[in-house]
Amino acid sequence: MKKLLRSFADSKLHTKLLLTYILLLAVTALILSFSDYRLNRDTVLEMAKKDVNTIVLKNNELIDAKFSRIREMIYGFTQDPDFYEIFSHLNPDDKTEVLAADLRIKGILDKYFAQSQDLYSVQVATSYFVFGTSSSANSEHAKNFIPIGTFGETEISRLARQEGGRIQWLPTYDFAEMYHVSYLQGADYDYRYLFSAVTTIQGTYSKGKFKAYSDLQDKPVLILNFKDTLFSKVFEGSLPVSGGTYMVVDGQGRIVSHTDRSKLTEKVDLPQLGELMSQKNGVRMLEIGGRKQVAAFSRSEITGWMSIALIPPSELLGPVVKQYVKSMAISAGIITLLFISLSLFLSQIITQPITRMIRAIVNTGEGRFETRFRESGSYEFKVLMKKFNDMNENIRKLIQENYETQIREKEAQIKALNLQLDPHFMYNTLNMVSLMSLEKGEEEISEIVISLSNMLKYMVKNDAAVVRFSDDLTYLQSYVTIMSKRYDGTLQVEYDIEDDLLGDEVPKFFLQPFVENAFVHGFKRIGSGNKLFIRCRRTDDGRLFQIEDNGQGMEESKLDSIMNGKHHVGVSNVNRRIRLLYGEPYGIAIRSSKDRGTTVTVLLPPMSPKEVSGHGETA
Repeated sequence: MKKLLRSFADSKLHTKLLLTYILLLAVTALILSFSDYRLNRDTVLEMAKKDVNTIVLKNNELIDAKFSRIREMIYGFTQDPDFYEIFSHLNPDDKTEVLAADLRIKGILDKYFAQSQDLYSVQVATSYFVFGTSSSANSEHAKNFIPIGTFGETEISRLARQEGGRIQWLPTYDFAEMYHVSYLQGADYDYRYLFSAVTTIQGTYSKGKFKAYSDLQDKPVLILNFKDTLFSKVFEGSLPVSGGTYMVVDGQGRIVSHTDRSKLTEKVDLPQLGELMSQKNGVRMLEIGGRKQVAAFSRSEITGWMSIALIPPSELLGPVVKQYVKSMAISAGIITLLFISLSLFLSQIITQPITRMIRAIVNTGEGRFETRFRESGSYEFKVLMKKFNDMNENIRKLIQENYETQIREKEAQIKALNLQLDPHFMYNTLNMVSLMSLEKGEEEISEIVISLSNMLKYMVKNDAAVVRFSDDLTYLQSYVTIMSKRYDGTLQVEYDIEDDLLGDEVPKFFLQPFVENAFVHGFKRIGSGNKLFIRCRRTDDGRLFQIEDNGQGMEESKLDSIMNGKHHVGVSNVNRRIRLLYGEPYGIAIRSSKDRGTTVTVLLPPMSPKEVSGHGETA
């Protein structure tokens, strides 16, 4: 926020006027638009509720039209004389006769139901056989077979026989659970979730008279199976918003269809369901789970099931809010253009004297330091012009001094380039020594030479104050490799470094002095289980770097002398460089106890020195 205010304070005068006009305009437009929105919100919500209710009614009418055609097909099939003739003379104990009847009944079923696109499958079930499956002999390869001997124990059978010849609608169920098919339970197959229409066929009408199966103990049950997608194909995409829920439930709250298919066969948690079922259709505002929902509902004339659409009011009002925002943006844009024109005109009048000074400053910036003002105008402008003239004279003198300094710096750079020619000869020599060592099997010597070469390259090639941590870490590892050779493999070195620190900028050589102290002063004995731990990670306070050894440690007086730089210039040098780069509270902390080792902690801020500097300038 301070940065924005400073940017505004440093901007041009006509920019300030322009931004002020735009801000006033935006606040006014926002207040007016919000007031208008509040006044019209309830009206718009009522219109949206009516639209949703109309959609639910139309969807329900479409579903009822489908079920009405199914009902007519059922009536036609149950009165078919050929079907009556087959069952009147069928001997259930004669398997050959039963299979022959199955083929004939399959043809009759196809005659009435094959043209329906909504029907998934149709069967005629008895306790001894299921007629009309899409595969022979009721095998388990049928479209949705009914295992032999299970039908009589199902809810479908009980429901059909309790209601006599009336058509009953059974809400969506799990096929494996209904028919006790254990190996299908939990599996994903095409007919897992079905809802059904069932009726017991009592007889048929012939020449105006009803012929009943009077002597038939096991009356056939007609089963029509549907997938829940029959509903979803109708209501999917019909709601005006995407955040709504559409469901179909029966009188007991059992879910027939739902936008979330994982809820199929469950019971809906809707305390107001009884009130909704008592009405044919309508729209109400309900509180469900602590949230208000617009509920549009319609009860089916065929099944008695209730279609319900639940939509949060915020979703219904979403398009209206977008339209208001669009209108507000257009209006604000037009008025803003008018105010911009006015502000530009006013700023031209007010800022003309300042513009003259800016032109002179631009000329100075282009190198024409002979530019001078003729002091005129008000007292304030005369002071500014005089100071500007004095500044130009001082700049001219500074340029001359800077020119002479640059010449001296270039001479120093040429000398430095000449000095860099010698290290190249040294690198080549070291590489040759490494190769000769490898040829003679002296791998440790080769490793030391390579590490030394890497250290020399790092020291010579880069004289920047800050470097990438990955480069400084490579230098440190090379140093550790060389120094650890004197311990003949008994020194244990562990690195615990977070990868995202490798690309950060750090002060050059900021860890090496502490590792050197561990080798020189900490580890006095060789082959005594010396350990060195190097840890680098991010914390809430910044970037934390730790060097820990289990050496002989030091007393408090010696620790004070190290921190004050009396005897260990490298340590105090690193601390001063960190303070200069980052300021307080960053720097070095050393914890040590006699014969218990030393831990050096270096704390750096969670940003690079450039970012710290930039932050300080804008604060």
